[in-house]
Amino acid sequence: MSAPFMRTCLLTFAAAIATVATTVAYAQQAATPASTLPNGAASVSETYGDWTVDCRLVDRRKQCLLSQVQGNKETGRRVYAIELTPPAGGKTEGTILMPFGLNLDAGAVLKLDDKDLGKGLRFSTCVPQGCLLPVSFPAAATDAMRKGTKLVVASLNLSSNEPVTFSVSLNGFAAALARVTELAK
Repeated sequence: MSAPFMRTCLLTFAAAIATVATTVAYAQQAATPASTLPNGAASVSETYGDWTVDCRLVDRRKQCLLSQVQGNKETGRRVYAIELTPPAGGKTEGTILMPFGLNLDAGAVLKLDDKDLGKGLRFSTCVPQGCLLPVSFPAAATDAMRKGTKLVVASLNLSSNEPVTFSVSLNGFAAALARVTELAK
């Protein structure tokens, strides 16, 4: 056999393998059901009291969260935000965005209707929008939050050491948590 003939055979064989591999990959992808949202929507955004539920399809997977944002009415800028993912493994995890100017070493304290919910929470980093505080609520805490009226997040001002607090309304939290859990399935 000549070298050009073998090269042609090898290229034809390689093309055939590539075609089969593509066909198999497509068949596997087609066999895996795509995540769906109600009415075939690509995204869902709903409001429950003071909470927003947001679910989107990204690369055929659902990404869902519930959130609450507070802003400065004069500037229109976001000052505080909390985002939580649907409960998984007995926990509801998320992130709180706090403003700059806080004593990051002091961390933050959470209170649910004036009862301590979490102490010594540590900031993870700061981004251009503010500083991030990771949170993880066990099922008992989210159950209490469903029945509560407000969650207070407090930290210390870096220059004055005075408390900086944000009061998070829990109006609609129970319904929003139930809905985000349902949509994430």
